[in-house]
Amino acid sequence: MSSNSWYLLMIFSILFAVAAFVFGTAIFGYESDQQAREVGIFIGLWAPTFGSLGIRVQFNELNNMKGVES
Repeated sequence: MSSNSWYLLMIFSILFAVAAFVFGTAIFGYESDQQAREVGIFIGLWAPTFGSLGIRVQFNELNNMKGVES
């Protein structure tokens, strides 16, 4: 996967977490507001992981480009 794909996943996880947090009982059918909040927070914690993976892949892409130029 490219770094842009990881960054898009990061943005998607933030949006999905907000949707689960705010509209969880109405859209996703969670039993209580507390459950919707917990799921929203859990999904929101994916964003830093995806961002870190995006940065790592971007560094690898830059290193591979430097190897090609030499």
